[in-house]
Amino acid sequence: MPVKNIEMGSAQQIYHQPHHPYTLGLLASGPRMDQPRGTRLIPIDGQPPDLTRLDGGCAFRPRCRFAVDRCGQEFPPLEDVDSGHVSACWRVKEINELKNAS
Repeated sequence: MPVKNIEMGSAQQIYHQPHHPYTLGLLASGPRMDQPRGTRLIPIDGQPPDLTRLDGGCAFRPRCRFAVDRCGQEFPPLEDVDSGHVSACWRVKEINELKNAS
């Protein structure tokens, strides 16, 4: 199965304005220089998928808190979220609204 991009943009956009649930999870699970030493990391729940058994939907679906049925049926296209910034998620607009509300 070919590799599929889930989010693309400048480093600034990806690190400071992520839009895909996997990108959000990765950034929350790693240490940050702007956080106090000893800050608790937030792991991504579940197990990574078996890359030899991907079913055509989003590989992050079993671990995604935003997943809907459609995520298991087909991989979403890359959608513009900002100039030069795209994300492949069926719920990218809703996720963006939730991020802006918090």
